[in-house]
Amino acid sequence: MDDIVERLNRAGDLAIPGEPCAILYDAANEIERLRLAIRRLAEQDATLSVQGGNVTVTMDGTLTDEEREAIVAAVAFFSRGYGTTADTLRGLLERLGPQP
Repeated sequence: MDDIVERLNRAGDLAIPGEPCAILYDAANEIERLRLAIRRLAEQDATLSVQGGNVTVTMDGTLTDEEREAIVAAVAFFSRGYGTTADTLRGLLERLGPQP
């Protein structure tokens, strides 16, 4: 069976020009946007939930090694006269906990 997006686009190409044709293309475009959003979610450490028709995306509190190193470097930099910023970054690292 063909992909739904391909079928919608083919139907749009064959339809009589006008609103029904636009709806088919709009549906295909929306599916593509949703697929992209799902792929992006899958690449992230995130949780997707749906309640009462509302979709919520919660990013899990995991940093890459590079992100953690950048924050540690920023803490070292901001410790020289920018105490509040350094404290905030230290708190962030503590809240996220050790790397898995």
